[in-house]
Amino acid sequence: MDSPIAICYLLQENDDRNRIWLTEEHFYVQVKGKIRRFDLERIQRVAIEKRRWWFPVVAGGILAPLSLLAILLNLYNPWWLISLLVGSMLLWYWGATQHQVLAIHQYHHRQDIPLIMVSQNLHAFIRFTNRFLRHGSPPLYIEKEPKAWQEAQQRGYYAPNVLQKRGFIPAYTEEQWKVQSSPTAEWLIVNPLNVTSPIRYEAEGKQLRPRIYGTIPLKAIHKNDLSNSY
Repeated sequence: MDSPIAICYLLQENDDRNRIWLTEEHFYVQVKGKIRRFDLERIQRVAIEKRRWWFPVVAGGILAPLSLLAILLNLYNPWWLISLLVGSMLLWYWGATQHQVLAIHQYHHRQDIPLIMVSQNLHAFIRFTNRFLRHGSPPLYIEKEPKAWQEAQQRGYYAPNVLQKRGFIPAYTEEQWKVQSSPTAEWLIVNPLNVTSPIRYEAEGKQLRPRIYGTIPLKAIHKNDLSNSY
């Protein structure tokens, strides 16, 4: 399986049975342990949308009036018919209520995957995926630790102290970096396509920040001269 560019968990953190992730060639959805794979070249866009389930609507719409008619005509046990009537109405209401789904729009059809909950992280992940489909993976910015950078030249990978302390390397998107960047800090630009460790977009304060959960190979660090564009 190809290496993930970004991962988002659907229910709770580190739940490997319910997650979605993006790679250079595929989009994966895993719900209750079942994995579905989609080729990126066939995907037009990904979105969170609302759907009504028409089978429960139709089934409930048929059973409810039939149950009511049977009660009025006293054809069967009324208590059983009342239970059927109530169940049919609940079934109709459940189907008629709009449910949130992960809609994967492909060129010739659409795949809807029901969602139990929609988190802030999921919205950010969807935006990231759509940007990636249009423009490829945007660069990430990480603060440079001089000693760890020197050691990386020998090791072949960058492993700053913050990775040991926090379990991940904090990163910034270009927009976040421009807002908070300090002229005294040294920065490295990372190409996510060459990062073999998971990258997750997670809530931090009132914004979502990318986090790199592992070391970064030197080939993923595009350059450290920020005087020019990426």
